[in-house]
Amino acid sequence: MLERNMEEAVANCPDLFIEPGLTLVQRQVVINGRRPDVLFNDLLSRHLLVEIQRGRLDEEHLQRHFYYYFDYRAKYPSTPLRLMFIANRLVPQHKEFLDEHGYEFRELPEHEFERRVSVCMGRSHKAQLSIEEVATPGVLAPSTYEFLYEIEQQPMTLCYKVLLLLLMAELTDADGRVPLRALGERFQEFFIARSLQNKTEENPRRVRQGTLSKRTVQAWERIIRDQPVHYLTESFVVDEGTSIRWAPRVWSKWTADLKREVRIACQDRLVRYFVRHVPGGY
Repeated sequence: MLERNMEEAVANCPDLFIEPGLTLVQRQVVINGRRPDVLFNDLLSRHLLVEIQRGRLDEEHLQRHFYYYFDYRAKYPSTPLRLMFIANRLVPQHKEFLDEHGYEFRELPEHEFERRVSVCMGRSHKAQLSIEEVATPGVLAPSTYEFLYEIEQQPMTLCYKVLLLLLMAELTDADGRVPLRALGERFQEFFIARSLQNKTEENPRRVRQGTLSKRTVQAWERIIRDQPVHYLTESFVVDEGTSIRWAPRVWSKWTADLKREVRIACQDRLVRYFVRHVPGGY
C-alpha cells in the first residue's frame, strides 16, 4: 500500500484509525515547505497534526514532524495542538520517547491497516478531501528548531530540568546569567503553590507528598546545582557558583524569539509531564 493511500484512508475514516469526532481541516497550512500528512479538528477544538509513515517510523519523520509542530505552534500560539504519529511499526525506543513525552502514536501492522482500509472503502459516504493548501514562509530559525528539539529529547525523571530551563529563559539578565538564589526562590515558590492548591507536588512514585514544598531556598540551591544543572551539562547551562549562565553556544544565538519559544516549549513540556506522571496533572 502506498503512503498516499494510507493518508487518504485516514483522512476519510479517522474514526477507524484514530478516534471518533475528528473533522478534516479544509485549510491546510504548509510552513517552510513542511506540512502534516493530515490535519484534523477534534471534539475539543484542538488541531491534531498527524504524520503517517508506511513501514517503520524513522528518525527523519520524527524530527521533521516535530519541526513542523514547533513552527505551527509559533505561528498559531492560541491554537491548542496535539501531535500524533501513525506507522505500521514503531521501534521500542520511539514508543517510549513518545509515551514519556506525552505525544500520541498508533502502531497498525500492514494487515491490520489494510483491514481497516477495506472497512473504510465499504462505507457509502466518505469525507470530502478537497483541501486548500496555503503556503507560508518559515517562522523559526533553523537553530531554534534544533535547540527546541534538544529540549524535547531531554528525559524527565522529575520536572527539575525543564523547570530550570523555563526559569532561565524568564529570569536571564543581559549577560545570560541568573542568580542561584533567585532560582532557589522560584523553585520553592513553584512547589509551595502546588501544595497550597492541594495539588500533588511531583510524581508520587519518586517523591513523597509534602517534601518539596518544605524545602528551604538553601536546599533548593544545592539541589539545582547537583541535579538539573549537572544533568543538563555545560552544553545547556554553566555553573558559576553564585549564578547559573546559559552555555555560550545557546547565548550566542539568544534572541527575543528564541526566549519566547524556549518558554513556550518548556511550559508545554511541563504540562505534558505532569499530566503523564502526576495525579491531577498540572
